[in-house]
Amino acid sequence: MMTRWVAALALLPGLAAAEDGFRLPSGNIRCGVWEGVLRCEAMQFSYRPPQRPADCDLEWGGAIELGRRGPAAPVCHGDTVTDPKAPVLAYGGAWQGEGLSCSAAPQGLRCSNAEGRGFEMARARLRLF
Repeated sequence: MMTRWVAALALLPGLAAAEDGFRLPSGNIRCGVWEGVLRCEAMQFSYRPPQRPADCDLEWGGAIELGRRGPAAPVCHGDTVTDPKAPVLAYGGAWQGEGLSCSAAPQGLRCSNAEGRGFEMARARLRLF
């Protein structure tokens, strides 16, 4: 669980850079970064999530984590790392953290790490790559 939010986010035209978080203009997708791991959550989704692990008795399917290395993965969680008041990442804008980057579009969010691994997330679509 995120224990600390940095209040300031450096906003440049179309580019946000900081290790704290952001949300898309719709408010449905929100992301937070903690200890070098990006976690994005769809507040509402209609896509079919990956199969729930047998040992997950918490929320499943709406949260994805991505580290600086390795693949993106769904998260079994009982909390949220997102701040509904986080800065808005405008459609057409980009966010960059250490070894991580995301771009926002009306069709959804695309995030990747330095290895080219990542995910695309929208209300009706989730794709891990």
